[in-house]
Amino acid sequence: MDYVFVVTYGRSGSTLVQGMLNAMPRTLVRGENGLYVQHLFRAWQAADEIRQKRKGPGAKNPTNAFYGINALNRGRFVRSAQRLVVGGMLGSEDAGDYDRLGFKEVEWHHLTAAETAPFFDWFEEVCPGAKYVLNTRDVETVLGSGFWQRRDTDESVRAIERVVEIQEHLRSTRPDRVLDTRYEVITGEDRPASDAALEELAGFVLGGCDDALLDALRGTLEVGHGPNPFGRSRRGDKKETPDG
Repeated sequence: MDYVFVVTYGRSGSTLVQGMLNAMPRTLVRGENGLYVQHLFRAWQAADEIRQKRKGPGAKNPTNAFYGINALNRGRFVRSAQRLVVGGMLGSEDAGDYDRLGFKEVEWHHLTAAETAPFFDWFEEVCPGAKYVLNTRDVETVLGSGFWQRRDTDESVRAIERVVEIQEHLRSTRPDRVLDTRYEVITGEDRPASDAALEELAGFVLGGCDDALLDALRGTLEVGHGPNPFGRSRRGDKKETPDG
């Protein structure tokens, strides 16, 4: 199984990108899940921290306060996490129907700077060879869209900047497994540029893009995606775009 994940911030067009990925054959990309995998990672970190401190011959004794701590095993934990994560993405779907799984998420900013590198190392033990679509959109437009309007501006800017830092980490450490997408290019009126971006996305995920697939990807642009597709912003009469 191959894996592809969308790393971005809210109102960047991530739900539209999710729709594009799901238009690809044998590909299933789920929506947001609160970045619960971060909690799985932190669970292992907490378990491993106490294991490192208390492991040893004494912990093999049933009278020891840390009896059995040596049995904590990263490989076993990863395998259990993989069953949970993959099962969560599949749901009731048959694994045999798909070659690629993933999800899009906008809560990446909850990863601290210190845990970013170890988190992705661990995450790729759970989802080997993971690819990342790094979606971006004009930040001023993002801040004036959807739920960001109801949040403190400085806090929102910090959250978006944190995601940008994570995107840059992935670019610098995994240059062969990341693809940058830009909302304004995908949805823009420059048809050749938009088509090129869609073809590049398909090539990144599938290895190529024929005319039929390009037509399918273009068709997603006509379908509303996100919580307020083709609607209106809460701020004045500004037209909202089909994003999420």
